Amino acid sequence: METHERKRLKSAAYRYAFSRLALNYYAFCEMMFEYPAMEDSIRTRESRFGELLEAFLEGEDRTEALDGLRNETMKEMEILTSYGDCFAIYEYVLNRLERRFLKLDPPKETPEAFADRIVEALKTSGDAVILDSRLRSIVAQLPIRYTRQKFYGMVLDKLTTYIGADRTGIEGLLYMLCTSAMIDLPEGREEAQPELERAYVSLRDADYRNMDGDAYEAARFCLEQAAERLRRKVDVCLSFENLLNDLYVLFLSRGEAMIDMWEDGVFRHVVTGVREHFARTGGPAEAARKIDEALTESLEDLEGIQESAIERIHFKEEETDEDLRKMEKLLSASPFAPLKEEGGPQEPADRAWVEEKGREFCERLEKLFEGMQKPVVRAVMACVLAQLPMNFRTVEELREYVTGSLLSCTDFAEREACMELLEKELFTD
Repeated sequence: METHERKRLKSAAYRYAFSRLALNYYAFCEMMFEYPAMEDSIRTRESRFGELLEAFLEGEDRTEALDGLRNETMKEMEILTSYGDCFAIYEYVLNRLERRFLKLDPPKETPEAFADRIVEALKTSGDAVILDSRLRSIVAQLPIRYTRQKFYGMVLDKLTTYIGADRTGIEGLLYMLCTSAMIDLPEGREEAQPELERAYVSLRDADYRNMDGDAYEAARFCLEQAAERLRRKVDVCLSFENLLNDLYVLFLSRGEAMIDMWEDGVFRHVVTGVREHFARTGGPAEAARKIDEALTESLEDLEGIQESAIERIHFKEEETDEDLRKMEKLLSASPFAPLKEEGGPQEPADRAWVEEKGREFCERLEKLFEGMQKPVVRAVMACVLAQLPMNFRTVEELREYVTGSLLSCTDFAEREACMELLEKELFTD
């Protein structure tokens, strides 16, 4: 890339990242007050972020320390995501037990009529992405009544779709399948998130085959409390990662950015003002009352700067400049994207390699299923199938799949729950 174009791009990225950081820093500090029980770990990391921010304002280069803090936060999100995957499995189980204990109106349609309506609705999904998303939702919610061997055969068959693709991509898919199916759980998560771990163990050890109403209510309450706690933690972790990414962009871009001194003054006024403001207040309500009028006006100025800057950020499809490649990832819609480049071109996967990897995955599933209760096994199966290719060849094949899944479920409470969940997902605005 030409020097002038690189400077123009870095200048726009600098303006955008600094304005977004300043705005989000205020929101993050408010969030810290709203969740006073937040773990010491995130508070310690926030303190370290403040030190790195001050270093940037003083002209120091601390990208190595920032990279380490970013990796720590990515590890935390990996742990939180693993709990989200686990809770999704047990939510699937509890949703299908609900009608055993609650009096709800039964579906008005037969499974055959319901399958017809689903197929007709899918015919209107012109966009391929929307259609694929709806198909995955259907597969994820339908009752699972396969033998393990039948299920493994389906998994292997679907994986053959990837013959000829890069091996790295297939390995990434298998990793995602292993984490969402609770095969691979991150090390150290019990120590990192003891409250979430207790909830997970409680749900894991519940007796779903012989569950009565009281046990169901206890499990549902445990799940709901854990899910809400997890949501708050994910919100904080995501907000913090965005702050780190924006600060990273500032470190990478300031050397060549053409900086407007007035705008830079606004940026610095806001981030230093926010730190001082929240340091001297006792919580969000008090902070809102005492906020300096000049700081409020500066926050409003930043919104316009951010909007004008983002319009000028356009990275090349195959960027060769290392800093710009990193900045593209840092400003992308995937805040936890790794910055290190993958290895060189990968060898395409042939049938033998795909089948071997598929068998290894199924063997790991078989080991997981040993001693696992049937309702949980079915939940894992549904989770796996929903992430594999939706290779229905005809509309009639899809119709038969939906009808067969519903009719094969002799547990009427579960069948009705599945139909209700699909109704909400596909037909409720």
